[in-house]
Amino acid sequence: MTRTTLVVVPVYGDLESLLRCVDGLVEHLDTDRHRVLLVNDCGPDADAIETALLGRIADRPGFRYERNDHNLGFVGTCNRAVTELDTGADGEAVLLLNSDAVPTAGFLDAMLAVLDEDRTGVVTARSDNATIASIPYRLTNRGAARTEARTRAVWDAIAPLLPASQVLPVAMGFCFLTRRELVTEHGLFDEAFAPGYGEENDYCLRIAAHGWLAKIANRALVLHAGGKSFAGNRSALRAAHQRELERRYPFLPDAVAAYQRHGTTATERFADVLVPAGPAARLAVDLRHVEDAAGLARRIDAAFGDGFALEARLPAGTPATDGWTVTTDDPDPDDLVTVQVLVDPTPADLVTANRRAAFWVVVETGPASVPWSSASYRAGSDRVDALVRPFADVVGPEELESAREGVEHSMLAPLEGTSAHLERRWAALIPLDLAAAEVGTRGTATEVARLRRELEDLRTSRSFRTGQAIAKVAARLPGRR
Repeated sequence: MTRTTLVVVPVYGDLESLLRCVDGLVEHLDTDRHRVLLVNDCGPDADAIETALLGRIADRPGFRYERNDHNLGFVGTCNRAVTELDTGADGEAVLLLNSDAVPTAGFLDAMLAVLDEDRTGVVTARSDNATIASIPYRLTNRGAARTEARTRAVWDAIAPLLPASQVLPVAMGFCFLTRRELVTEHGLFDEAFAPGYGEENDYCLRIAAHGWLAKIANRALVLHAGGKSFAGNRSALRAAHQRELERRYPFLPDAVAAYQRHGTTATERFADVLVPAGPAARLAVDLRHVEDAAGLARRIDAAFGDGFALEARLPAGTPATDGWTVTTDDPDPDDLVTVQVLVDPTPADLVTANRRAAFWVVVETGPASVPWSSASYRAGSDRVDALVRPFADVVGPEELESAREGVEHSMLAPLEGTSAHLERRWAALIPLDLAAAEVGTRGTATEVARLRRELEDLRTSRSFRTGQAIAKVAARLPGRR
């Protein structure tokens, strides 16, 4: 289906970003099919912005300019644009585009193709600054910036390897495409979220109750400066509106966390690794359970110390190898590294490594079979071999040099093959990952329930009631406040 589209750009401030947005639309939007409505929301520089904007779009077909009588905020401006200024017709699409967003070639066609998928109600684009829609999202170099240039390079490389679309819990509001008939039936943004923040999430979840999906169009890229098209106390608004969202939709935080954990593809998760840039690749190893940790550390250093940034977790008292970063914290599965060295891994180790490292080296230090008395056996270590071998270089401690050759070969392999390898590993390990997540959730819930029972027991105890009575009497004594 070929839809016409109304592109609404609410205008408040930051003229430089606004003109980049308009220039992107001029260059990449087919105005024979689609139209643009720019609405000035009377910010502090409304007159200067109006002059510059009218000069930019003068006599351009498909572009229309309007100005609010007074400031309505983002929510009010979007609602007025779609329900009063341009009511359009069912069957068309409506794109709400922040004025600090910059479209790129083919963005709208890619988004419309996803909107036409069955039961799709909202579509957003990939970006450099759009929370879970950002690419790369996880960064291997801690403290690095996700620049426009970096996002373009990574997206160019991996977008062809991703599915055309994926289902999201909610879509991102900076670039928000929906069906006109859904706005007609369900309304657009709830004024409870005025002047902005959270309104797009509420819309997605309202229509989701009627069976409509929010999706991301992986072949669409729209850059986003972020925060420049909105004024006011952003932090306080976000916090207040997030509380309202969670009151209406208590499941939302868990839904977003679940998407981040297992709703993404392995290719997008490891995008920053697959398209390397910057400093040396990071390699992580946990030796806290290894008997001769110092000896194995020396072997790993000899094999990987030159050319890799090594990060180790060592048993207490084990001397640190020069040049290594040593930490005692448990590994964060969202702190991505290029390579993970796994020593006699347990299933739990694999769950973390699957989420953390693109490439694995498995070091087997003991015999193939272990006795029932072994803690390693009870942890299931002897059962992971079938899972590990298709996805890792499996070596003995003395074979780490050959493992480096295998890692380097994998890092230089064609991207398409590496992506397919990671997706196979992701699929093979997802049952373990889901089980671990369920156990963690159940464990947390059990602990909360136990603490609540203890608190209730305390409150009903005689000593607690006596203490309360004493406190009330003491509060009335002279000199007390």
